[in-house]
Amino acid sequence: MILTILFFPSSEFLPKKINNYVEASIYLESMYVNIKTEAYTSRSTKSKRVMVIPEGVPVDRIEKKTSWSLVRYNGKTGWVPSRNLVAITKIEVLDTKQTVTMYASRSTKGKVITKIPINKQVSRLEVNKSWSNVQYGSKKGWVATSKLNLRYTKETFAPRQYKLKETASLQSTYTSSGKKIISIPKGSIVKSAEKYNQWFKVTYNNKTGWIQAKYLQSYKSPLKVAQSIYGSNYIITSHNGDLMITDEILHTVALFDDGLIIEYGTREEYNKAAKLITTLHGGSSSELSEYMWSALWGYSYTYGKYRISPSSSSYETVVVFW
Repeated sequence: MILTILFFPSSEFLPKKINNYVEASIYLESMYVNIKTEAYTSRSTKSKRVMVIPEGVPVDRIEKKTSWSLVRYNGKTGWVPSRNLVAITKIEVLDTKQTVTMYASRSTKGKVITKIPINKQVSRLEVNKSWSNVQYGSKKGWVATSKLNLRYTKETFAPRQYKLKETASLQSTYTSSGKKIISIPKGSIVKSAEKYNQWFKVTYNNKTGWIQAKYLQSYKSPLKVAQSIYGSNYIITSHNGDLMITDEILHTVALFDDGLIIEYGTREEYNKAAKLITTLHGGSSSELSEYMWSALWGYSYTYGKYRISPSSSSYETVVVFW
């Protein structure tokens, strides 16, 4: 399999697939699906369908034949079109600070493979304590990490969502001197599947460019998190980012930007509400659930960033702020 390397100054460097390993003599590659994909028992859409793989989730590719790939997802395997897969990769390129000796093992007593001149670029494959396994041209071996300077890191990964901490510029390239494409407002949600050093490649309003990591924070969609926790037995509605979660006997949870209200909840529903909160904002769901369930009228409780208090003497409603 031939992989194309972007941004490399020379074609002599090859990228490393991360999380590749041998398991029962099967070669696995970390990938993600770029579109909702059906998997089949054989390399034909006329064969039996094994499963449907959601868009954006990681999978392991076990084998590739012509235009089809055998993948593993959630313990199941099936064949999918290779065009629906994107490799998860990590490429580290470093410069030698001085002439460096490459060894066959992590020891200066190991067999010498070659000498790498000063100011040459190598591709790092692995780090083990004070040693780096690198590739220089067609040669691979171990060198002292202290004799290398990181030039850049390039990664591709399964799509993730981020929220802007403040208004920031979307740049045409991964440098501050790049052309400004557009300003992205604070609080906007963007998606990325590629990173170059401390720059993320994102798309906003159908415009694609690069934004610095310092402006981004991880974001999980409250609606998707709620759907995964509550399942199909609850009605979940969303309006301007606020959620209303109800069941058939009117147990209710309302989720806002800065708080949650739970009414007429059972202990299990308090557990679910606490899991919803902590999945989005951090902390222990079991500890938060205990505070919520045990809260006494007239008192306010603090757990980490959370403030918990019942809002009526009947204990039918509890409010959590953050």
